[in-house]
Amino acid sequence: MATTRYAVGDATLVRVPYVDVLVDPDVVGLTREQVEQHHWAVPTWAEDGQVRVAAAVWIIESEGRRIVVDPAQAADEILRTGPDAVAHQEAVAALLDAAGYPRESIDTVIATHIDGIGMIAWRDGDTWTPFFPNAELLVSEQESAAIVDDGPYVPSGSEAFTALHEQGAVTTVGDEHVVTAHVTTEWTGKHSPGHQLVHVTSGDAHATMIGHLALNPVHCLIDDCALHGDTPAAIAVLQTLADGRLLAGPLWPTPGAIRWSGDIVETAPADETAG
Repeated sequence: MATTRYAVGDATLVRVPYVDVLVDPDVVGLTREQVEQHHWAVPTWAEDGQVRVAAAVWIIESEGRRIVVDPAQAADEILRTGPDAVAHQEAVAALLDAAGYPRESIDTVIATHIDGIGMIAWRDGDTWTPFFPNAELLVSEQESAAIVDDGPYVPSGSEAFTALHEQGAVTTVGDEHVVTAHVTTEWTGKHSPGHQLVHVTSGDAHATMIGHLALNPVHCLIDDCALHGDTPAAIAVLQTLADGRLLAGPLWPTPGAIRWSGDIVETAPADETAG
């Protein structure tokens, strides 16, 4: 799997893949019947009634900054526990080096929410430190408070996140936050208390990284699934993005992005210019 790039005006989205796998639909809140009715999804997004998901690192290049979004989250049971945890993080670090994005060169990490710590944290025995040592970690105020202060919201990865918070490595942001002139975050509160979107806008070009509002592009055309606590509200937010902009999902397999106008999903080819 190769690194893919999408131009969004003066900004660039870069996807460094780690692994793509097929999983049973119920893992992502779908049924086999729901998947099989969408023939367009085969073979890129689904195959034989299963759906493809991925672990990858997305990087936004904007105004000289390198911004990572949701790096390899939601796979902690595979990637971040047991004896292979160190091997996986070292392998991801090596892939980033090879792609020209060493982890020391990243200056900002955005977590749309915490659903597994993924490669946000570096594990050394029982100790967690930032995976990207020179980056600030941006998380919505609602997400951080729900995990650290309010409870009993305990998503996967909360222990590692709390450790980073106690080290002062977490920066909380409000409902809307400007990262650069091209990159902003927007709180939705859907899927998790502090779930947020990441918008990339430059001139007439628009892209949105949707976090876990859709774990696979098939979700964009499904209005009833076991993915969200309040599915109608989450779908309503997702529908606001059905305007043909570039959409990128952190768990979507290669090439990781689509264009969607409400009833048609089109795979976005790599090296595309977003408009």
